[in-house]
Amino acid sequence: QDDDDFEKVIVKTFDLALRKWVTQAIVTDKNGTTITETGHQPYDDPEEIVKVDLHRKHINDVTVKFRYSIRVINEGEIAGYAKEVKDYIPEGLKFLAEDNSQWTQVSDNIITTDALANTLLQPGEYADVEVVLTWINNADNMGLKVNTAEISKDYNDYNIPDKDSTPDNKKPGEDDIDDASVLLSIKTGILGHMALYITYGAVIFIVFIGGIILIKKYVL
Repeated sequence: QDDDDFEKVIVKTFDLALRKWVTQAIVTDKNGTTITETGHQPYDDPEEIVKVDLHRKHINDVTVKFRYSIRVINEGEIAGYAKEVKDYIPEGLKFLAEDNSQWTQVSDNIITTDALANTLLQPGEYADVEVVLTWINNADNMGLKVNTAEISKDYNDYNIPDKDSTPDNKKPGEDDIDDASVLLSIKTGILGHMALYITYGAVIFIVFIGGIILIKKYVL
């Protein structure tokens, strides 16, 4: 009939995701700088923890830095922007402005970047930004350091909210937040290895003596 009509509406989704991983461990000591490439990729799951072993007596003379990559991916059906990315610095690491020209420190443990603010991401496209964090020299500052980043501001021309995450809510499990881990430890050193060898030797000696006693008792 001519008094009835309809229009089809197709609602497309907006979905920005974020991945974070460690690309380099950079150690500088009296012998120079050693850069270790981790070989990690953005979709490694689980991502192997990056470990750095340090000599206790040289702790005050060494500088350890970790380079992270952060990737924003458009997994939706409409174009959009990551207007701001926020990074949460774990205890034991610090932000140095001279290493991070694209980042701004907003508090003791929070930094932000708008490096991707004007990068329009079409569906399927991605863009990367890097951050470098420095270990705070201290013999007691060892163990696991978990660095987290998330999309804190997004935008698209249709004002459609992200389909499965909320910017800047720091909620684990959403796809706009991710973390990467590093581990610092003290090398055992020569004395530690000697103690280990002595222990092994003592065990072998005890077994050897026990064997002789048994042979004498039951065989001879």
